[in-house]
Amino acid sequence: MPHAPAPARDAAPRPALVAGAHALFLALLGSGRHLLEAGCGAGEDLRLFRQQGLTVTAFDASRAQAAAASRLCGQPVRVCRVEQMQSVVPYDGIWASGSLPCLPEHEIAPALGHLATLLKAGGPLYASFPHGKGEPLPRSGEYPLQTRLDEAGLRRLIAPLPFTLHHGWVGEDEVNGPWLHALLVRS
Repeated sequence: MPHAPAPARDAAPRPALVAGAHALFLALLGSGRHLLEAGCGAGEDLRLFRQQGLTVTAFDASRAQAAAASRLCGQPVRVCRVEQMQSVVPYDGIWASGSLPCLPEHEIAPALGHLATLLKAGGPLYASFPHGKGEPLPRSGEYPLQTRLDEAGLRRLIAPLPFTLHHGWVGEDEVNGPWLHALLVRS
């Protein structure tokens, strides 16, 4: 996830498509849990999860996005890439909405593998990707989206990892087109 010079519009699909994902994720997560938000962008999901009563640790690779999220939510947000995030105690769930496609495809499986080390067994991980095959060109004015996936591609990526695909679906975003939404569970 590259460092952006200023807060950019979050590339993740908004808002109706993600509302269904929130509900499915929260049902698996349960209440009163500790959540990691990987690539929190400007903090919209971070704010929602805090309003739901969850304890949330958040990070973003962009210092500007982390600062914007921190201002919006009134909590510190770490500045780091996925592979730099460390924790002594594993999280109950991980939310990675629209952040992983900012990585080149060859970095997605290692990033998911690292996130698995931060997640409790049985914990959910939500991720979303522009739907399709191949690598779309970066878009101006937002994080460059480098990787798109379909469900078959996602299944290939997670096959060697300690994840199962609990639920996957494609939804159409008016601005960003079709997105693959994936709810994974750590084995």
